[in-house]
Amino acid sequence: MRAVNARWLILWGQVFAGGRGWAFAGCAVVAAVLGFVIVPPAVSEKLIVGWGYYYIGAVFAAFVFYGWRVARSRREVWRGWLRSPGGVGWVLVGAVGFAVWSDDFKHKILFDEYVLQGTAWHMHATKEIGTPMRAYDVEGTWLAIDTFLDKRPYFFTFLLSLVHDMMGFRVENIFGLNVVLAAVCLGLTYWLVHALTGRKGPALVAVALLVTLPLFGQNATGAGMEMHNLTMIAVVMACGVLYLRGPDADRLALLVLGAVLLAQSRYESVLFVFPVAVLIVLGWWRRGVVMLPWAAVVAPLLLVPYAWHDRIVNSKQFLWQLRAGETSRFALSYLQVNLEGAWNFFFSVAPIQPNSLWLTLLGGTGVGWAGWRWWRRRVVGVPLGQEVAAPWVVVAWGGATIGANVGLLMFYYWSRFDEPVAARFALPACWWLAILAGAFVHALNERGLPGLKVALLGLVVWGMVWAGPAYARRLYTAQNMVMRELEWELEWIKARAGSVLLITSNSTMPFILNRVPTVNLPSIRRNPEQLAWHWRRGTFREVLVIQVLRPTSAAGDLGVDSDEVLPVTFHLETLAQKRFGARWIRISRLVELASNANAGQLSQE
Repeated sequence: MRAVNARWLILWGQVFAGGRGWAFAGCAVVAAVLGFVIVPPAVSEKLIVGWGYYYIGAVFAAFVFYGWRVARSRREVWRGWLRSPGGVGWVLVGAVGFAVWSDDFKHKILFDEYVLQGTAWHMHATKEIGTPMRAYDVEGTWLAIDTFLDKRPYFFTFLLSLVHDMMGFRVENIFGLNVVLAAVCLGLTYWLVHALTGRKGPALVAVALLVTLPLFGQNATGAGMEMHNLTMIAVVMACGVLYLRGPDADRLALLVLGAVLLAQSRYESVLFVFPVAVLIVLGWWRRGVVMLPWAAVVAPLLLVPYAWHDRIVNSKQFLWQLRAGETSRFALSYLQVNLEGAWNFFFSVAPIQPNSLWLTLLGGTGVGWAGWRWWRRRVVGVPLGQEVAAPWVVVAWGGATIGANVGLLMFYYWSRFDEPVAARFALPACWWLAILAGAFVHALNERGLPGLKVALLGLVVWGMVWAGPAYARRLYTAQNMVMRELEWELEWIKARAGSVLLITSNSTMPFILNRVPTVNLPSIRRNPEQLAWHWRRGTFREVLVIQVLRPTSAAGDLGVDSDEVLPVTFHLETLAQKRFGARWIRISRLVELASNANAGQLSQE
């Protein structure tokens, strides 16, 4: 014990013996002051909008640079695999193909995915961080008129903007990016389990468990940022394994920059900064020397934009998107319903849930086995001992962080995992279950038990009895009525030729991305004279209106929702309407806009 304490004293003495240790401390103090004290949200918002693109671009470029340096030092390893990937390569290709087959390429999570695409389009066009609310064709150029800073981190949208830079803007580009991310995620899943076990079979079992999870295919073929977040978790954990196996300055810098990028992938992914800090100290311990490359020295400053963004979101309650009656994003009152939703998601056999019961059972057993192993052999519980394998240390700390993430989400107002919109939050937990399931299968094989055969047999049975019907019906995607409404509206509006102005009470983003000038219905009600000015001058060939109809009597009579009624001066002609669930959607054409408008009166149509 005295030797351990003496070694710690030597290490911490090394931290502040050189100038870089004091430089790191100074950066930490400056970052805290800049991030939380002297820069108000209004100023930080302008800084993020104007300079956020270049900040995230610089961090990403540095990450790629150090990734190249680390890869160059291991050239003999990856070159040999690329030349002859063998059966493993073909299995991984087949796994990606299965994920693509398992669901359709489409938008699936409310309007969040369109907001991400709108932000990426604006970054592609202007190199500024912003989400457009209005856009018009100005002499052949599609320009955003009004923008706002969205609450979502912007590393994913930055990557998508790079794709637009190379390929030209297309709404479909996001699907290609997510497929590539899914391929990287599956490859790293195989690599991590192989690092844990040293065997191909258990690693392929983990890949199979993950790719047959309907939730994985849903996000691999969707337009959200969940696949990117999961891939970045895998990237950071792989960087952690490389660092602990051979601590050096390049690998430490790669790990630090990966953690900064992960913090900009999802709101709560900043939690991974803490285990990365622990891994850095463990690497110092294993090598017996303190390393502080400049990437690590300035890391606190690189996290300042995250702190700014979080403070901006906290200062603007409309960005929280709370439901009626809710006043806080996190509260103890959400815990019970969220726990019920988590149980229903992980253990359901209903085709409406994009879960995998076999993954839950096998992975859950793996969690219990890992806990027992820690208790009996102190494999994970000895963070300072060199006898602990690097992959196990990383998987343990990463799993603890994922568990903390799930625990935090249980107090979040919209984290009931069995709801279609919130199921995506369970993806990191499912991934970690797949990792430990592979490790558990290997442990059974080592004891002479047919772990691999049992895992594959259970996967086949689950696939034939439960997963097959779920894939065939895809209720977990098709039940999203809001997206089905939007798909019908987009298809109908895009078929109209010429210059069209659309008025809708929903988000303008999906239509803007399809080059349809769109304004919100409430803004038209507040300022009808602005539309009247364009109406008299014939700016648009026609003006279309989308409104929600609801039953107004026991006989089923329909009427326009009270929140979507236009002033009496708007004379509309119904063009189409269709029922989605309990409500109808009507598309109308403006045929007359009276000049003697009394904008305060509302039509009772």
